[in-house]
Amino acid sequence: MQKVLRFHFGVLSRPKLHIYDKGGKHTPSGIRATIHGGTSFSGIYMGGMLGNIGSELIFPHNHQYNYEDHVRELKTTSGPGQNWLLHDMNYDNKEMIEWTMKNSNVVVNLLGPRKHLKNRKDFEWINITVPKRIAEACAKNPGVIRLIHFSACGANPHAESLDLQTKYIGEQEVLNAFPNATIFRPSVMVGDNDDFAYHWQVQKRYFHNFNIVPDNCQAKRQPIFVQDVAQAMLNALKMPETIGQTYELGGPHVYTLLECYEMFHNIVQRPPKLAHIDKQLLLKIAQYIPNWKYFNIDYILKHGDDMIVQQGSKTIDDLCVRPLSLTQALQNIFWDIQARYGGSSELYER
Repeated sequence: MQKVLRFHFGVLSRPKLHIYDKGGKHTPSGIRATIHGGTSFSGIYMGGMLGNIGSELIFPHNHQYNYEDHVRELKTTSGPGQNWLLHDMNYDNKEMIEWTMKNSNVVVNLLGPRKHLKNRKDFEWINITVPKRIAEACAKNPGVIRLIHFSACGANPHAESLDLQTKYIGEQEVLNAFPNATIFRPSVMVGDNDDFAYHWQVQKRYFHNFNIVPDNCQAKRQPIFVQDVAQAMLNALKMPETIGQTYELGGPHVYTLLECYEMFHNIVQRPPKLAHIDKQLLLKIAQYIPNWKYFNIDYILKHGDDMIVQQGSKTIDDLCVRPLSLTQALQNIFWDIQARYGGSSELYER
């Protein structure tokens, strides 16, 4: 009884979000969205999906310069005068968080541990403390109708990865503070400059055409094209029945990591080169060197975990999206590699 009252109170205390998506960038959609974490890989896609239908967008960020690529590309997500970049964002300041969504009716949280942290305290701050503060600010603001919170497929309080552990706890804190929130748990997302296919490319450049792996690469992945995730987000905003729900977003097929590596190499027409190094040795090495985006403790720990949609979960099908397969998605992001390196060995040795 208590659970039903809590959920319906959250729904009934907020008006319905009305969206007009038949126009272009210069036709108001009715959405005024604050997107936290807009400078992340997926930020420009989420912003672009909302901006293309004429939404007003606010991107709080703490990058030092507005002309950095991660920042200035956000200006293209919507029409002139419909886009604001708020620099010097401080998530320790609750009043500033509230101010960023003062006139918004939609809030999207894409924040995550971009710097690939090492200790639990830092993971808890970005995955638990900050999302909780954002959700509390949404609850305090009667104008905020919808909150989309991005977690991760595989989030589990018993996971070996500190990132997945704290993401699960963060989900619960968000729902406790703002029951209207919709939780997204995407599997590995693929797209330009992603942390999966692009991660593979960069490792090969730095490790003499090898990829460093701590196991036999039999862990499962269900890659999803980031544009499909953005479409799922927009559809969720249109569907009131998604309020208070959790969705696990994955592509149409499940692969082992080895199959993913083979698929990448098939596209660039080079044989796979995997350097198998003992997991415990890699963890010791990672402890004593700076955490690098393409080689860090969390990458090693997650490598052996399955990140697939669990049976019985609400999925992207429930959001009326038919996602691309990995091979279709890779054609969209590997075209530049094929064009530049074609049959040459400039990037990959035979």
